[in-house]
Amino acid sequence: MKFLWQKKFFLIIGLFLGIVLFFVFSQESFGQKEIPTVVALSVCGDGEVTGYEVCDGTNFAGKTCGTYGYNRGTLLCLNDCMSVSTENCWFEPTGGGYGPGGGGVPGGSYTPPGQTKLIIYGKAYPDTEVNILKDGKTIAKVNTDSQANFSYQTTDISPGVQSLSFWAQDKFGLKSILFTLTFEVLPNVVTTVRGAYLPPTIGLEKNVVRKGETLNIFGQTIPEANVLLFVASPEEIKKELKANEKGEWKDPFDTTPLEDESVHTAKSQFKGVFEGATVVSSYSKFVTFYVGRGKPGEICPGADLNQDGKVNLTDFSILMYYWGTDNKCADQNKNGKVDFPDFSIMMYYWTG
Repeated sequence: MKFLWQKKFFLIIGLFLGIVLFFVFSQESFGQKEIPTVVALSVCGDGEVTGYEVCDGTNFAGKTCGTYGYNRGTLLCLNDCMSVSTENCWFEPTGGGYGPGGGGVPGGSYTPPGQTKLIIYGKAYPDTEVNILKDGKTIAKVNTDSQANFSYQTTDISPGVQSLSFWAQDKFGLKSILFTLTFEVLPNVVTTVRGAYLPPTIGLEKNVVRKGETLNIFGQTIPEANVLLFVASPEEIKKELKANEKGEWKDPFDTTPLEDESVHTAKSQFKGVFEGATVVSSYSKFVTFYVGRGKPGEICPGADLNQDGKVNLTDFSILMYYWGTDNKCADQNKNGKVDFPDFSIMMYYWTG
């Protein structure tokens, strides 16, 4: 019997070790989860511009040499449909022409293409610092104003499809998710990107409450934006709140409708009108709390299975020991079985 348990333990350890290391290092680096804004499949060579493609064969998604400041010639599609070449484009002024490669004839004037430049406009939280990352590394930090606006511009950018990520910390010390924006940078022009809108932060006054007790759920967002709060129980409860002039929001949530002796989750997003368009952000991170008495040794909120104030390999070992059972401590989502959702909850609370 002991041999079977050891075999089971090491098989599961081997399966999850890579996943554990990924979650540990990613959370230590960023403190939040990454949510890409563009997820699509594409096939270079089918003549359709899809996913991350910027061209396909002779299909340039409506772009011509004129898009890049020329008035003659044809574009070329290169690098597995990921970049456009203007090698066969040229500018032909009145009274003369300039062929491909820059050669010219007398009788006209030529204005060369401008510098490749990227400008990004976004919103986070008032009077804070926004961290900007590329390929997992911080490349810049910019400050927001009192209305949560920020901007970033650079000429150190290559034409083609690019991705930048953003995160910030609010006045309560709560970190946002890692928000990723994917876009195309055009060569020799200024590419302006809008929409780097970080979702609200979210936090809890405490993680364990009695049924019927008020639980303060709070965070920060864009000043005077509408905040949508969602609480799963297991049916989802939705509330709409209004942030104040500093972007702060709070809801004294009545836990009476929630299922007793159970784990619940909450998340948020904002809704507002910016530049004449209604914008709904992506979701915040989710937070978990327990409604019930929380009997010692049976209920272990926050995945701290040995209740030492940390969530680390010791708790992971306990989770593996009870894998597939109905242990009340390790069964974090209270579905009657210790399984993958419980593992995901532990990774969210991981401290190392």
